[in-house]
Amino acid sequence: MKAWLKFSPDITNNSIISDTIKSYDIDFNILRANITPKGGKLLVEISGNQVTESIEYMESQGISVDPIKKVVKKEEEKCVDCGACVSLCPVKAISISDDWTILVDDQLCIGCAFCTSSCPMKAIKVTE
Repeated sequence: MKAWLKFSPDITNNSIISDTIKSYDIDFNILRANITPKGGKLLVEISGNQVTESIEYMESQGISVDPIKKVVKKEEEKCVDCGACVSLCPVKAISISDDWTILVDDQLCIGCAFCTSSCPMKAIKVTE
């Protein structure tokens, strides 16, 4: 599961994430991070048998957990495989295959929608 974790400056020095990993035996992959004196925001991928419990724990410690539910889909009949969307994807979820067609990886997509505005054919849509 992918999610945005947001937290206030009051808890930035607490070891909540490492405590969560140790206590709930989850895999925790940080995809993006922005931590400032005003607070923090992490894009993470969490997996394991106790994901729900780990989220409940983080929320009880003051972390806001916002699961990512949106991904982009390519409409094959509209796409001309121009590649305008590829360079804008911050997580490399869009790529060009060996036969020069555009591929979208739902597992990597974070639903940011940067690619949608670049498509001249309007072939990329954000879906739930």
